Amino acid sequence: MAPGTALAPGHGDSVLCCAVLGEQRLLASGAEDGTLCFTDFATLKPVGRLVAPDGDAVPALCSHPAEPHTLFAAAGAAVLQLDLRRGLGGEALCRSFHVNADEVNGLAVGTANGGWLAAGDDAGEVAVISLQQPGGAAAAGDAAAAAAGTAAAGAPAGRPHYKTLRRGHSNICACVAFRPHRPWELLSGGLDSTVVRWDFNRLRPLHSWSLSGEATASGGQLFNPPMVHSLAVPQSEERGCCRLMAVGRGDGCVSLYDADYRPAAGSSSGGGGGGGKKGGSKARQRGGGGSGGGGAQRGQGAAAAGAAAAPGRLALLGQEQGGHTAAVNCVSFYAGPGSTGGELLLSAGNDCRLLLWNWRAAAAAGQEGAEAAAEAAAAAGGAYEGPSSADSGSSSSQQGGEKGGAAAVAGAGATETAGGTLPLVAAEHRQARKINWACSADLPGCPYDVFLADTGRRLTALTLARA
Repeated sequence: MAPGTALAPGHGDSVLCCAVLGEQRLLASGAEDGTLCFTDFATLKPVGRLVAPDGDAVPALCSHPAEPHTLFAAAGAAVLQLDLRRGLGGEALCRSFHVNADEVNGLAVGTANGGWLAAGDDAGEVAVISLQQPGGAAAAGDAAAAAAGTAAAGAPAGRPHYKTLRRGHSNICACVAFRPHRPWELLSGGLDSTVVRWDFNRLRPLHSWSLSGEATASGGQLFNPPMVHSLAVPQSEERGCCRLMAVGRGDGCVSLYDADYRPAAGSSSGGGGGGGKKGGSKARQRGGGGSGGGGAQRGQGAAAAGAAAAPGRLALLGQEQGGHTAAVNCVSFYAGPGSTGGELLLSAGNDCRLLLWNWRAAAAAGQEGAEAAAEAAAAAGGAYEGPSSADSGSSSSQQGGEKGGAAAVAGAGATETAGGTLPLVAAEHRQARKINWACSADLPGCPYDVFLADTGRRLTALTLARA
């Protein structure tokens, strides 16, 4: 793959995150020095910059899917709302939310039910904030003032309506994600190696996955626990993708789960984590491990190793599959040219590598492994509960559990493309520094489709050349 292009610096310290604002044709980025920078895709140079009010680091950014001019940024224990119609400097700040108990690490926006903003913090809690403006007339006037670029557009009076999800994590909550096809569901991941699926309308957890209890069996780092640094769900209309959840872990593995998994009657629901006390920021707790090589690509069948021992898990992508050799800091579904938003997965980590995974190959291998395990259990006269069950609670769906989730997600099984069959690792890029964040987009007229934030002061733009 051709080396990436380093963009003009806009920050004075490590870049922690970035986000593509497609309709604005801007790349937003946040850094350790508390700055937010906006880079124009036409010139690849900074065109705007502002500093967080208290100079706190900006570890997370999130755009509003239904309002392309709206951007949210985490800064300390606050979440800043920016309206980019007002400008690309300090004038863009139109509202701030101060509802979290501690520093915010992860942000997500859901558009259903009037719009909600989720913010996971160092206390292990998730604040879910309503984005509905209190009072229609006031909201309309505020929007009109913002469109005119005047200073009259300020934060609405009063504290916003919000909910707090507690006791899901015993350590830092590092990431959050809404499920587009489940309007009241939210996922959260923490440094207690736990992922929780919430019904945030009823303020209760629906299921939790304790990754510390899973057998990695895929080259995961023995001495680095599987802390959850990143979560991703596909923004795809394809039915098989709707239930998928990708997890970036501190042991260097990427795991994929059936987020609709329901344990069989009488079985354990997955446990609630095992953390210890909170310790330091997310950036400091990201695992170590050496940088460097993935070697030659190994067999796809090993991607499913240990899946049967982890309820709801579809595949585990580690070193044996050519994966990361250090903590995975970011996972996201590839949104570049030719993508439908769900068939390819990006991962980036402390080993200075960016990988593009063909997850369908791994899920198909997981299905084959589940069927083999089921046959072996049947031959031994025992029962086997597969890695996933179907949505229905019927006995027939539970009996076919070993085929339900993996088959539903990989059912399109389509690893075939116009150019042939995609390998498990479809593309790879090696960066000079540890990668903190990666995002992708299909931008007409722009030669790049992936953008990286690393421990340096510059962003990197590159074009992925698939294998």
